[in-house]
Amino acid sequence: MTFTDREILTTATHPDFRAWLARIRHIGGCQHPVHLVGQSLTVDAATGRLVHALTSAEQPHGRLTIACGNRRQSRCEPCARLHQGDTYQLVVSGLAGGKGIPDTVRAHPRVFVTFTAPSFGPVHRHIADHPCRPPRPGRGLVCTHGRPLWCLDRHPSDNPLTGSPICGDCYDHPAAVLWNAHTRDLWQRLHRNLYEAIATSRGISRTAARKSVRVAYAKVAEYQRRGSIHFHAVMRFDGPTPDTPPPAWATLALLTQTIRTATRRVHLAVPGLDAILRFGAQLDIRPILPGNGSDDDLTERAVASYIAKYVTKPDVAGITVDRPIRDAITISVLPVTDHARTLIRTCWTLGGRTEYKALNLRRWAHQLGYRGHIASKSRAYSTSYTALRAAREQHRRDHNDQKEALDDIDTITDKHWTYTGNGHTPGQAMFADAIADDLQTAREAAHEARTGGERDEP
Repeated sequence: MTFTDREILTTATHPDFRAWLARIRHIGGCQHPVHLVGQSLTVDAATGRLVHALTSAEQPHGRLTIACGNRRQSRCEPCARLHQGDTYQLVVSGLAGGKGIPDTVRAHPRVFVTFTAPSFGPVHRHIADHPCRPPRPGRGLVCTHGRPLWCLDRHPSDNPLTGSPICGDCYDHPAAVLWNAHTRDLWQRLHRNLYEAIATSRGISRTAARKSVRVAYAKVAEYQRRGSIHFHAVMRFDGPTPDTPPPAWATLALLTQTIRTATRRVHLAVPGLDAILRFGAQLDIRPILPGNGSDDDLTERAVASYIAKYVTKPDVAGITVDRPIRDAITISVLPVTDHARTLIRTCWTLGGRTEYKALNLRRWAHQLGYRGHIASKSRAYSTSYTALRAAREQHRRDHNDQKEALDDIDTITDKHWTYTGNGHTPGQAMFADAIADDLQTAREAAHEARTGGERDEP
């Protein structure tokens, strides 16, 4: 009997096997669940009567198993898929209404914007059916280190050379790392600049501009092949609240011009860095149209699908890794490109300097210095992840035939839980993977039944 057969047999013959299967199905086939021991007791506040009890002793294997909730597809695909669905609902509700947002937002000016990083030196590129970097008249053919500044090869998009510097000595690796580390600060300055740009264009104060119109947004961070962060963002004009339309003068053209003006004004001086950090010169702004639109239009569903996709795939193969780096020795054996390895080493080196201590660069070296959330939004844009999770949990409780109605009484819940480990045994992992596949197949079938096989592609 092979090791695999023994593991499957051991798992399937355990007395708690059926109850364990039901629990894993309940948490969506999570690949790295968290195990807890303890209890949760709910009592009637007036009488002290115990109305509900949840204890680990009653659970399979004597422990409560909960989903890990990791949003990274590389860590747990079932939980990442659930997070992706929540992100889609969060974004699309801010474009088409729902989840507490009125559908009148569809009439508000909305755009999809891509904010790029500046250049830190020429890199190899993937350009369909074109050479990487042909020589240009009037420009030098070699850099100061004697290396050619041109490349006539046609690199596939997944080629490790794509995104790597033409000359590694010319490339400003410290600036690239510090750009990633300060994108959160740059975004905050951009958001402030939006209202300054509105105020200037209207000849009013910034306070008056904020009282008349609000800029709501949802954004996701994505790594370019060169390892620099850029943002994809949905930006929308509102009145003082999402329930009110923006004033007549707050047009799509004004929103577009406001974003361009505010982006140009963003700058940040960083200690030890000669260059001033700014957003890149390339700024793509496209209007979002209501409804289905034509094949060439950017629709609400397409934008929501696009952003949701990147939330669960933040790591780029060969560029970033999905776990923090504990020591400098590990860097040399990471499964990344030479360019990414240099950026990670730069993070580690800068992280030891006093002036960058607050950036905690060594902790974020696996993310090339990026310290922000992969996805974020303004408060008024739409609902929240917390609200979506609460609604899902409430739906589960409402469809639980064994639950006791507690809505008519005041209760107090006392919880005591202790972490005891995580993950599956090899045999359990096989069953959990099968459950996750079955659930995904059922979801895909339900989606095709609802949409007639139509897919939401960006």
